[in-house]
Amino acid sequence: MARNCLMPKEYQHSLWNSIRLGNEKAFRQLFDEYWEALYCYACKITRDHSLAQDIVQGLFIHLWEKHSSLPEVKVVLPYLHSALKNRLLNALRDENLYQRHVDIFKETNKENDHSAVEHLQFKETERLLHQSINQLPGKMKDVFYLHRIENLSVAEIALLQGTSPQTIRNQLNTALQKIKSFWVIEILIVLWLL
Repeated sequence: MARNCLMPKEYQHSLWNSIRLGNEKAFRQLFDEYWEALYCYACKITRDHSLAQDIVQGLFIHLWEKHSSLPEVKVVLPYLHSALKNRLLNALRDENLYQRHVDIFKETNKENDHSAVEHLQFKETERLLHQSINQLPGKMKDVFYLHRIENLSVAEIALLQGTSPQTIRNQLNTALQKIKSFWVIEILIVLWLL
């Protein structure tokens, strides 16, 4: 955890206001105090040291570039954690999470010598899978990808989302029910067309 947690709130508030006014020394102190805690948190979520470092550096660069428009903050760490969580979610989304899933399908497809018809069926199934996942509501889709594609635990997702593990479990169950119902409808349509 950041050493700064022991700093009086007044000092944190003063440090933050100095940064808002463009004080480089105060910004350096903020960086020195919080870098390690934020980096460790980002590593835990991304499981990628390089990506975690890039995200935390990006956060600090953003803070400095936008220092004059930063909001008033009394306690710094919760603000930084919230900003980092948003950046982590954006980065995970930007990496096109389900691309890993598509790659797994492609590898499976390459390992087996399929006919052209089987290849077309695979492509259609892949398209329908993406379609069913993309129909999930925003947060539910994020939770589904983090759990099923990124292999984060329910507890890790709850920490990242700032919610309870039970809420995450409920979202995962609902997401699976919605995806299953989508597939049932697709199968019924195919059977009806035959």
